[in-house]
Amino acid sequence: MSTLRTFRFWFEPDRDFPRFRRLKWELAEVPIRDVLMDGIHPWMESPDGGDKHPSLIEAFLLQLNDEGSKVAALEQFGYCHDVSAVQSHYYEKKSRFERVLEFIQKNVCFVCDLTYLDLLEIAKNTLLDTWSNSTARALAEKAHPGFQELRHFLKTKDKSVKLSGFDDIGQYDLGRILSLADFEGQDSLLISEAIPSLNFRKASFLDAVTDHRGRLRLVPEITKVTMTGIPTPPDYVHLVWHVEREGETCRFCPDIGKSEAKRARAREFAQDWRVNEGRLCFRTSINGLVQMLEERVVVPSFPALNYTYEHSGPTATAEVVANRVQAFHIGRFRDHRNTGEQLKEILREYGVSMTGNKDKLLRKLAKLATEQYLEKKPELDAFFSEHCFVRIDATPPRTGDLPIIEEVSSLRNLLLSMYALKHLRGNAILEASHENNTYTEEELANALVRGKVAVNGAFLKQL
Repeated sequence: MSTLRTFRFWFEPDRDFPRFRRLKWELAEVPIRDVLMDGIHPWMESPDGGDKHPSLIEAFLLQLNDEGSKVAALEQFGYCHDVSAVQSHYYEKKSRFERVLEFIQKNVCFVCDLTYLDLLEIAKNTLLDTWSNSTARALAEKAHPGFQELRHFLKTKDKSVKLSGFDDIGQYDLGRILSLADFEGQDSLLISEAIPSLNFRKASFLDAVTDHRGRLRLVPEITKVTMTGIPTPPDYVHLVWHVEREGETCRFCPDIGKSEAKRARAREFAQDWRVNEGRLCFRTSINGLVQMLEERVVVPSFPALNYTYEHSGPTATAEVVANRVQAFHIGRFRDHRNTGEQLKEILREYGVSMTGNKDKLLRKLAKLATEQYLEKKPELDAFFSEHCFVRIDATPPRTGDLPIIEEVSSLRNLLLSMYALKHLRGNAILEASHENNTYTEEELANALVRGKVAVNGAFLKQL
């Protein structure tokens, strides 16, 4: 099944005030393609009946309370007050969002075009149509809340009225004694008495929270979805993919941790659905994603969906198995940090003159390294042509020496450092086919022994 559910909204005329509209809704199916491509909200409830995306309430009310949704002609009279979230209790089966919708349905009226004079006219006509003793008494008591004030008001309308207390008012038919004209000028009283819901919004509010079919929509698109595989026999492996969509292409990344079973299952899944060569992380079309749901091999969820702030969502993880990827390092070598006597030891080993100060000894060491580098370069090229390495900034706790030119132990790390700097592409990939000609070999050797450049981090062997 490739469909989810969402809310579909529309308006219906109020039963007592046809010019006012009330919010109505239903849950309707929506294809996942529309959810991802058009931003239709995927309605989901948690097992306890709560909202899986609580930010929906805040975002929905933010739009409802926006100045653009309020009726400017009524707001200045206090008839467009903000709506806040409705608290729900554990024993109530409905979600908080549904309770918010019910509150809006009961307390907010939606109108296309309404002025204050229109509202007053509706109120007056309603009071005239329903004029009675109870209506007249309610207006009189609210207009004149004190007993003496009310008594004086009624006697000006009918001198035969005799009152010694509020209870005596029940002896008279105020619907006959009083008329609507007796409350002329008390507009807010007439409006509040006639119309129970005095919170108004523009009917165009729905355009801001729905698509052209009335489906709930608060963002133009949704680019992240999590797919949980439905375990199947014989292994019943539970596997989760975090998916990012760009246009019609979806990139799947499995969350496999250190599980070999999940790694194997992820490879099988990628082979079944990929449109590129990805073995674990792969790409497929949105039609492929839809087909996955139709074949019920995965179930979608949207943990990254948040309407109130940027939320990256969960991250796919996979641990590198220690016995699969080896890390190597290039150790230290004799350089400017060593004493003159320590530098002479290497020169003596290769029969190079040891006269001169330390600066001259460093130049001799650089020249010697250049000669040995050029001699060993064919061997180094052959090794690094067969084995490609990736440089990483961090140095893992367990690293080894590169198994090459071990016979020149005293110069080995200096020569490897020269080769690495000459053949690092993008400061990340060590390969023989790439060569950096910024330095000559001797300039590079001089820069290394004087500490002007260095090779940091470790090298991982690509499988």
